[in-house]
Amino acid sequence: MPAYEYVCQDCKKITEVRASYEEKQKGLNPKCENCGSEKMNQYFGNMTVTATFPLH
Repeated sequence: MPAYEYVCQDCKKITEVRASYEEKQKGLNPKCENCGSEKMNQYFGNMTVTATFPLH
């Protein structure tokens, strides 16, 4: 299941949300784990790529 990062507009902390692609398409309404705010914007930080085939 993919993980999405959101940054809180109130306290600036990053919260990780795990959701399926279908859930993401329907729309996520995450709350900040630190302060409980709903003012969250998706954060595009580090990215991890996993391959299921050789990359030679």
